Amino acid sequence: MIFNGTDLILKVSPSSTAGTPDTPVKLMHSQNVSLSMNVDTIDISTKDSAGWRDLLGGQKSFSLSADGLMDFEAAAGDTDVAELFDQMFDRDDVSFVFGLSDAAGYTISGNGYLTSLEISGGTEDAPTYSCSIEGTGALTKA
Repeated sequence: MIFNGTDLILKVSPSSTAGTPDTPVKLMHSQNVSLSMNVDTIDISTKDSAGWRDLLGGQKSFSLSADGLMDFEAAAGDTDVAELFDQMFDRDDVSFVFGLSDAAGYTISGNGYLTSLEISGGTEDAPTYSCSIEGTGALTKA
């Protein structure tokens, strides 16, 4: 299936109340989102490898990044920068859903920690934000 990149979004959970995570909501004013998945390798080469490297699959990891236009008061149903700030410095993990904006679309979900948040703005330019999430645990695809 080929789709428009505009339909690919990142949703994160707002701060949880009473220890119960809320439903993930769209990250406000996103312009770019990406998901990076990796598998480390373990070198198992021996003298029997005849000079060739032999590898095994190791630990799996993932990270997400997003950037967009800055807003301290996002519309209802969006996660704003102030919320991201609170989650990062409270060291709360976030739930996320990465996928097509259409509810019936392909999604990947999981948990992670906000590891960076940058807010910037130039002269006569729209202020922007960027953030990174390092994954913890397994990814789930639907």
